[in-house]
Amino acid sequence: MAVYQLNRPSIDTIIDYCNDLAANEKLEVFEFGKNNDLVLHIYKDEEYDASKDKDYSNLVNISTAKDGKWVDDTGDIYVTDGSLCRELERINSYEKFSTL
Repeated sequence: MAVYQLNRPSIDTIIDYCNDLAANEKLEVFEFGKNNDLVLHIYKDEEYDASKDKDYSNLVNISTAKDGKWVDDTGDIYVTDGSLCRELERINSYEKFSTL
């Protein structure tokens, strides 16, 4: 599994990276959130195959950590329909954190 890392990226940069991830790849985002104290672990759906359909299974799942503790998990989020952007904005604003 390939793991990519970003430090203080914009939401647009995160979305671009998520769109380019292959199945089972991971993106780690450091210093995220309004206080730059969150770490995001973003996993690409294992069934994603860009050669079949760019939107089919183009899903990610985000786990968020703060101070070494898990504070938020998302379910599957579509990358290209605006859902990922809304989730990243929610996480960035520290809204409605919950773990599954």
